[in-house]
Amino acid sequence: MKRNTAGIDASTQYVNLERLTFLVDGVFAITMTLLVLELRPPEAETADLGQSLLAMLPRLSIYLIAFYSIANHWVVHQRVFRHITNVNTTLLWLTMLGLLFITLIPASTAIVGRFPNEKLAAACFSANSLLQAFVSWMFWAYVVKRYKQFASNSDPHLLAITSQVWLIIAVGWFISIFLGFLNVNLAYASWILWPNLVAIWGNYRRRRLIRA
Repeated sequence: MKRNTAGIDASTQYVNLERLTFLVDGVFAITMTLLVLELRPPEAETADLGQSLLAMLPRLSIYLIAFYSIANHWVVHQRVFRHITNVNTTLLWLTMLGLLFITLIPASTAIVGRFPNEKLAAACFSANSLLQAFVSWMFWAYVVKRYKQFASNSDPHLLAITSQVWLIIAVGWFISIFLGFLNVNLAYASWILWPNLVAIWGNYRRRRLIRA
């Protein structure tokens, strides 16, 4: 689909938006695939398959949480990135920085999978997700500030809601670091509940704005 570039400063047009989108999709696909490499029986030798499968349950639960987290990031990216009409170097590198923390999810997932009851392990996953969410907020805050350049066809109020959603999600991940040191199960619960509750809140605000 041809992008509308009328009235946009030439300095914003030296980044190919389609190539950036293809790169993002590829990184997400590879990262989701790498997650499964850690889904294997514990290293301790045992002749009982049942015990080995039972010992895999913590890793399986963390794998499902991490897979859902990455998949959710991709779904959100597909939905909201359609508002972007142009990308400059700043947005390009903010996207790359966000991908950095996406690619670190398999590593932080492996840490939690091997040490599911360790508070520091849970904190590593929370911190990684916090940094990714914070970079996403920086991206959208920058877009909102210059929406005429980068999202000229979209309502700036809708863009502002997206920015607010990412900021609140980042706050939730920050809180989950401390929850993990209190109780790792509280951190695990917050990883699932908080982003989804914030997403529901954001969708509600968008629907209200559209109806208005």
